[in-house]
Amino acid sequence: MGELPDISLSFVLLSFVASFAACFFSSLAGGGAGLVLLPILVLTGLPFVNALACHKLAVGFIGIGSGYRFIKEGLIDWKVFWWTGLFGVPFVISGTLFAAQLPGESMKPILSVLILFMVVVSFLRKTSGASHQPRVLSRSEWIIASLLLIPMAFYSGWVSAGAGILTTYLYLWYFRYDQLHATAMTLSANGIFWNGIGALVHVFLGHVVWSLAPALVCGAVLGSYCGASVGIKKGNKFLKIVFLSTAALTGFLLLRS
Repeated sequence: MGELPDISLSFVLLSFVASFAACFFSSLAGGGAGLVLLPILVLTGLPFVNALACHKLAVGFIGIGSGYRFIKEGLIDWKVFWWTGLFGVPFVISGTLFAAQLPGESMKPILSVLILFMVVVSFLRKTSGASHQPRVLSRSEWIIASLLLIPMAFYSGWVSAGAGILTTYLYLWYFRYDQLHATAMTLSANGIFWNGIGALVHVFLGHVVWSLAPALVCGAVLGSYCGASVGIKKGNKFLKIVFLSTAALTGFLLLRS
């Protein structure tokens, strides 16, 4: 672990602004907070492991701000919410621990191609995410969904970048949610369970910079609540444009990194 920089008042304020912006944007796009917050924390001079821990701490509170707003609008499918959150937790933990042993850099080009492919397919399928027609899954279909979720949860703990995009696609294509419901499910289930557990692991490992924690948490809760409010007001068409733009940007950035 590298040496920490001096934590000044301006550093704390920057952390709040970056956390607010990242979580506001992520609440609109169904993922992508790592594109904003993590690079900023790294550029401030934090060692990568501390920057990742602070990022995880912030995005762990996305589900609090946005989840409260989505629950008020009745956008949460509770059965799928608990399944996503609780079933994925062991694999998020194993991915987080695995990251301490083997960096996930080799996975980024593979994930970037996958995300860009899904962007193209979504663009061609103009009705994708436009209407909410959730499937009633059979036992075998639940097993398939669980098998798809395992690598997503492991990746969320291991590399993190783009994990929200993947689960949003799972809700859109497999569960046949509209864009608003898919975004609500990703932000609430992933935010509360996956990111929250990942943050707790980093806390246990001693990676979190506690002098930045209040600013990061406040920015995340306020930003995610405001972002969810805007997304609910704007609706599916607007959210799909934001989501596909974010997914495409994520794919290109992962390919170049």
